[in-house]
Amino acid sequence: MRILQARFHDGDELLRSYLPALDEGGLFFPTREPLSIGAAVAVEVRFPSLRGRLMLRGTVAWRRAGRHRTKLRAGVGIAFDPTEARKRDFLLQVARGGEPSVTARRHRRLPVAIEASFRAPGLGVKQARIDNIGAGGALLATGETLAPGTELVLDVTPPGALMPLAIAARVAWARDEGVGVAFRCRDAGGARRLRELVRRLETGVN
Repeated sequence: MRILQARFHDGDELLRSYLPALDEGGLFFPTREPLSIGAAVAVEVRFPSLRGRLMLRGTVAWRRAGRHRTKLRAGVGIAFDPTEARKRDFLLQVARGGEPSVTARRHRRLPVAIEASFRAPGLGVKQARIDNIGAGGALLATGETLAPGTELVLDVTPPGALMPLAIAARVAWARDEGVGVAFRCRDAGGARRLRELVRRLETGVN
């Protein structure tokens, strides 16, 4: 999955790039790169009032060539995935001048879809899918009910590795889209291994 970095000077510029005609909304991304129609991408959005960055998954819906005479910019239309409705609405709220209702994350989250397992007290070993991950935590898709504060160990195999990496974590929240966990590195070595995991995953995503 290709990550596209969209930078806007302010919320008004983002709103001018927003594509409400697409079913789930989307963004115009200026580029001359020949991205394929239907290609899965992730758009990392930044503008000052967002107080951080937000990554939304989508697909390339259309592309257009630039026209020098009319100053029409070349680029692609990115259609947001239906699963990104909550983040889309939050993005538009902030762009329109609304006060951010959540605290911006310190760490970038990568959109991924990798199988993993986790261990929690009273549950044994359970399978899950990681839908996004960063140095600070991850989103797990799992059918298990996990209460906030639950301690668990997440086992993830980095690309190219033979053995899984065990990461201590705590459940931060549980919603319809999954379970958010915050990583708990108890030493510098654990933090270093976690950064290396994210680096390897990012290399695989791009």
